[in-house]
Amino acid sequence: MDILIKSFNRPYYLDRCIQSIKTFVVCSEYRIVVLDDGTPHKYLDKLTGKYPDIVILKSSLYDQKANDISNNSPNINSTIPKDLWLYGAKHASDYFVLLEDDYWFIDKIDLNQLEMSLKQEEVQILKLFWLGNPHLISENIIKKCDSYSIYKPKLLVKNPLLYKLIFHTYKFRIHDIFTFFNIYTDKRALHYYTIYAVAGAVFNKNYFLNVWGSTRISVDEGVQLSNAVKFIYKNRKAVFGFTGAEFLKTGFLSSATNQHKHYENVDIDMFAFNKIINEAWFNDGFDAMAHFPKDLDTKKIEAILNRENNAFAKKEEWQKWVAGFKKQYISFGCHID
Repeated sequence: MDILIKSFNRPYYLDRCIQSIKTFVVCSEYRIVVLDDGTPHKYLDKLTGKYPDIVILKSSLYDQKANDISNNSPNINSTIPKDLWLYGAKHASDYFVLLEDDYWFIDKIDLNQLEMSLKQEEVQILKLFWLGNPHLISENIIKKCDSYSIYKPKLLVKNPLLYKLIFHTYKFRIHDIFTFFNIYTDKRALHYYTIYAVAGAVFNKNYFLNVWGSTRISVDEGVQLSNAVKFIYKNRKAVFGFTGAEFLKTGFLSSATNQHKHYENVDIDMFAFNKIINEAWFNDGFDAMAHFPKDLDTKKIEAILNRENNAFAKKEEWQKWVAGFKKQYISFGCHID
C-alpha cells in the first residue's frame, strides 16, 4: 500500500512524519511518496539523505515556489497543486494512505491486513484519526471488523441538489431561511465530514479521484463535499469506516501558508517562521522528534525565535497565533492535547 504525503515548506514536520511511518507502519511492501509543492531543494536533499527509499514528486510550480521561499519573496504563488495530488493518487495502489506533512503515526498499524479487509468490505474511506470529534465519524455502525468499524453515513439529505440548496446556497437569504427553520445546523453540516477527509485516512483510489477530480484550482471543501454526496447518491451501498483508536496526531504549531490563519491582534508571517525553524532543523539545531508522540518542543521553538529576533516572527506573536489556531478547532468539537 502506498503512503502519500502532501508537503510544502515544513521539512521539520515532514521528517517527523516519515520517521513515524518507519517506526509504526507494518507492511510487507509499501512506498512513501512525498507530493511536494515548493520545499527548497536543500531541505529535500537532507531528507533523501536520511531516507533514501522515499520518492519525491514535485508540482509544476515547484521551482517558482521554492525559489520564492528561498529568496524571501513577499508574493508566493498560492495555487494548490491539484494536478500533483491527482497524479499521485492515479498512480498509487488501489487503497492508499494520505497524510499531510504535519501528521504522524503514534501506534503500530498493519497495512497488509487493512488492505485485504478494506477491499473485501469495499470501504471508501477508513479514517485513522478524527481529533476526538464524534461528529466527524458516524454512529450508524453496521459492522465491526478486527481493528475498525464500518458505517453507513447518516445524513440529512443525500440528493446532491438538495444538499447544495440547503448547505451551500447563500443567494436570496436561502441559507438564513433554512437556519431559521432549524433545517440547516452546524451539527448537520459536520455530519457530511463523515464521508470526507482532507487526509489522515486510507482512501479507495476511485473514491478519492471522484471527490477531487472536478474541483477547482483553489481549495473549496464545499465542492469536494458536493462531489462526495454525488458519489454516495449514485453508489447507495457505499460504506465508510474508522479505526478503533486514533493512529495519528497532527501539529498545531505552524501553518504552511498565511492563508485563512489571520487572527485578531496577531502579527506573524508564517513563511518567516517556517524559514527560521527550517534552518534550525537543517543545521541540526532542532530535533523534530523531541516530545514525540506529542507535538513539537515549544520551549525549543521559543528559544529559537528569541535568538533570531525576527520582526516578522516574534515569539509572543507566534504564541498568540497558536492559541487562535487551536481555538478554531476546539470551537467545532475537536480535542487538542
